[in-house]
Amino acid sequence: MELLEFRDNLLNLCHVEYVSQVSDVLLNVVLSHDTNFFDSFVEITDNSKDWLQSLWQYYEADRTNKKQDYTPTSICKLLGKLSGDVTCVYDCCAGSGALVLPNVKRKCSSVYLEEIDSRVIPFLLFNLCMVNASGFVVNGDSLNKEIFRCFRLDSSEKYSKVVECSEDEIKDIEIQTAIINPPFNLTWEPQKRPDICVDIPKSSANYAFVLNCFNMVSDKVLAVLPNGVLDSKHEREVRKWLIENGYLKGVIILPDKMFEATNISTCVLMLDKNADKQHDILLIDSRRNCVQEVRNQRGQCGSKSHTNRVYQKTYNYLNDENINKIISTFENNENIPGFCAIVSKTQIVEADYNICPTRYIEFEEDKEVSRNIVDISRNIKYINEIKNSCKLVINETIAKKLGFDPEIYKRSKEHSKETACSMKKLGLDVGEDDFIQFTKNKNEFVFMCNSKDFYPEILVHFLSMWKVEIATLNTMENNYLAELRDAVLPKLMSGEISC
Repeated sequence: MELLEFRDNLLNLCHVEYVSQVSDVLLNVVLSHDTNFFDSFVEITDNSKDWLQSLWQYYEADRTNKKQDYTPTSICKLLGKLSGDVTCVYDCCAGSGALVLPNVKRKCSSVYLEEIDSRVIPFLLFNLCMVNASGFVVNGDSLNKEIFRCFRLDSSEKYSKVVECSEDEIKDIEIQTAIINPPFNLTWEPQKRPDICVDIPKSSANYAFVLNCFNMVSDKVLAVLPNGVLDSKHEREVRKWLIENGYLKGVIILPDKMFEATNISTCVLMLDKNADKQHDILLIDSRRNCVQEVRNQRGQCGSKSHTNRVYQKTYNYLNDENINKIISTFENNENIPGFCAIVSKTQIVEADYNICPTRYIEFEEDKEVSRNIVDISRNIKYINEIKNSCKLVINETIAKKLGFDPEIYKRSKEHSKETACSMKKLGLDVGEDDFIQFTKNKNEFVFMCNSKDFYPEILVHFLSMWKVEIATLNTMENNYLAELRDAVLPKLMSGEISC
């Protein structure tokens, strides 16, 4: 099934025109316990993926301000298995619930979830109802400990029942394990959390989310974070505190290109509140322990020339064998050259609290084997196609004011053309540069889709920013129109001015 097909089926089921209207419908469904809607939803979907998560990620996610990049399924599965059997699982950045769903499906008795974005709360509640979960969902800011709304879920015969509840009901909940994938490198206000006793930089709340979870649980924390947290100088004191107190259990570097909307490199931190303070730390490099998948997806918006076109993108993911290798390594505390290393606290202290696995793992030198030249040329062509998919057409004077040197780009284009010509003589097609064009047209400044095969991701990001900017300006305009109305109406009524 295509995402576009699921979107249209869901809009039809909800009797709305736009994805932005789905949240209100889902909230009404869960609060009214509309079992007919749940049954109908089962009929329009399948188990191949979390369709609600995919829908939100593509159409509604705010990657600019809220840094919403939801967790890939295979990472959710890995963290679900690493967490083991738990009675209550916590996530303070729950999104649509993907990270906790594997635990619920494995008979976790309850959940306690927090999410700051009120728009995604109905998606989260609906997903939990579908697996008949019990527990609490809080719409609030976990870093500032602000609560806006609370919901209680109770398991029933088939789908959870949801009621809005008071803050008093969520006090003194016993939580064993936290699983989080927080927004990466979010700015925050440290002074609002005096209970976090380690200095965390204002510019990055990565460890603030981790320590928030740490304070909430009695056992483990599993956190998906950007790789920078492993050796950043700004976050050294947090790593030192975790290691000196014996809380860091392990680190896993994940493959890149796993997320839908970002290629950022990520890792998993495992913290254990009950570990021996002198225990060794298991560091795993799983970048080669993965498989590749080419996903085909039709365009989701625009004209038929876009929606009828199939776009391809290559992702890395962890299959069952990859996940079981990681789990087995933790269970057996193995030291495998090229994959993992068991590192002492002393070694990490000597490395100034750098916990990047590649610093400690012994790698065998690969024998240099040249790849097939046709495959290499295809890779080069693919890169050129992606690069050219978003073309900038810009007035030369404006370009110079913005710091472009047109001559450099023109020479680069000529060099690319010469290279392509030389490769053609060898029977190879590497493509050539066509991502920028300088014009004399006054004030021309245009970004355009320049490909029939690729829909450039950068335009998707730009569209998201544009939507936010237009919404802000529309709000300001409406405020001024209201002010103008209030100023003009008395003058019209008094006859001072006339239409």
